[in-house]
Amino acid sequence: MIRTSKHTIKFANKNKQTKLKGFIAEYRRVAAIILDHLWNNPYHYNNRVLDVSNQSYDCPSFISTTNLDIPTTLSARALKCCSTQVCSAIKAALEKPRKRQYMLSKLTQEGKPVIKLQKAISKQKIVKPDLSSMKAELNSICCDYQTTTKHYDAFLQLKSIGKTLGKIRIPIKNHRHSNKLQTNGKMLASFLVSNTMIDIRYELPNKKPKTKGTIVGADQGLKDVLTLSNGNTTPKQDLHGHTLESITRKLTRKTKGSKAFSKAQEHRKNFIHWSINQLNFSNIKQINLEKITNINYRKKTSRLMSHWCNTLIRDKLLKKCEEQEVLVKLQPSVYRSQRCFSCGWVQKANRKSKQFQCKKCGRVSDADLNAAKNLVLELPKISFTMRNQKPNLKGFFWRSKGFSLDGEDFTVPLS
Repeated sequence: MIRTSKHTIKFANKNKQTKLKGFIAEYRRVAAIILDHLWNNPYHYNNRVLDVSNQSYDCPSFISTTNLDIPTTLSARALKCCSTQVCSAIKAALEKPRKRQYMLSKLTQEGKPVIKLQKAISKQKIVKPDLSSMKAELNSICCDYQTTTKHYDAFLQLKSIGKTLGKIRIPIKNHRHSNKLQTNGKMLASFLVSNTMIDIRYELPNKKPKTKGTIVGADQGLKDVLTLSNGNTTPKQDLHGHTLESITRKLTRKTKGSKAFSKAQEHRKNFIHWSINQLNFSNIKQINLEKITNINYRKKTSRLMSHWCNTLIRDKLLKKCEEQEVLVKLQPSVYRSQRCFSCGWVQKANRKSKQFQCKKCGRVSDADLNAAKNLVLELPKISFTMRNQKPNLKGFFWRSKGFSLDGEDFTVPLS
């Protein structure tokens, strides 16, 4: 597994910072030129073609810039790093369309129906990568990492990046996170460099999941970041009295794109990371996390919930569980929060905000804890057709054997 430590460049003098900012600006300008050339013109290599307009998505890993005649002060080595990074960005943008084209040709050869796939391909929107704020990914041909025992812990020396720029030595001070990564992992030979930060990446040994322990469910929320079915929850607030809800409300009052909005986003991320780090994973071998996709997509929602970011919670939990040797399973979340863990009755009226009260058996509990307990269970899958009929308005029993209504089994057509 790969982990990153961030280091500021504020310890470098003004001359070095000015040179670095000029290099990053030129690097981004050249990257934009290479991107426009590959995106707008067909590129042939090894009997393959990259032509976005004609739906040919075979992107090379690297292209030579000698034929492009780009007027630049960057060296050939820096141009090589830039070209490789641009090709990686294009590959990432075209990955899904490329897979669809491959499946279309495969199904066509096998004589299988391709109407739905053709419809999806005709509707897909291919978005051109935005490289305006990209970080320069430099490897050992353009930089050296030199440790020292004097005023700083190390220096990152940028070399062979251009005659006018010369060498730029940026001092680096380690912190608690970087010291931990240096002790447990191996430093990679590539660095991400921006105007303000340097990202150093480490490769840590992969750990095997635990074989002993319990299986718990995990429910994500706005008031509590994570609630586990064993009763363990993340702290509601930090030492300064901030909660995820209060930070999210602060985010709604900021203008998108402003510095204040970026600071609030960073505050939200830091709070989520801190709160998940407080969880105890000692006796857990697997976490069933609710699978949330396209939440409130094409629906009117409050400004508060539109700034709640479940992906930050999911990504942090995945990283934490990878380090703690805990397996994570994404569990479908449809009707799990409306189901009573005690009797299995599903009804929309069961849940109101943080309180859960079953309309059938009268059980009262915390709504997030009830949902987390339901995520542990392996229940029959609810089909898309069944969900469209909205049976949760009147209510039904959802148990391991199947679905029933007042003791009578009922079935839903598959199509």
